[in-house]
Amino acid sequence: MQGSYIDVHDNENVYLSVDKAEVKVSGNGQQAAPKEVDEQLKSEAAEEIKEDLVDAGILTDDWQPLGLSGAERALVARAICERLKINEIWQVFGKLWGEKPETLRSYLNKALDQKKSLKFQDRLKNILG
Repeated sequence: MQGSYIDVHDNENVYLSVDKAEVKVSGNGQQAAPKEVDEQLKSEAAEEIKEDLVDAGILTDDWQPLGLSGAERALVARAICERLKINEIWQVFGKLWGEKPETLRSYLNKALDQKKSLKFQDRLKNILG
């Protein structure tokens, strides 16, 4: 399937362009620039966590979330940082995911107020052990 598509998710327009089996995703019609992975996510333990989350369909190989809501992204970031003992959760993942740290933090507060987040938290626990 080839062509350009627009998706509206969490009140943001996402522009997709599919050309010869390549997918380019960005929020402004430009090709998304690869994000720099923080050094704290380059350890062997971090790679194992990432592989588990990739296998579960939660992250891509370059640490990007796959179809997760803001609340789910915040829960994933927190779970990863708890296991790796990273204190700067929102700075590390805000930079990696192109989001403001305070926005990610507010998503966590939202997640903790939602019953449906409990199921996702249980799923993360099962994936990450």
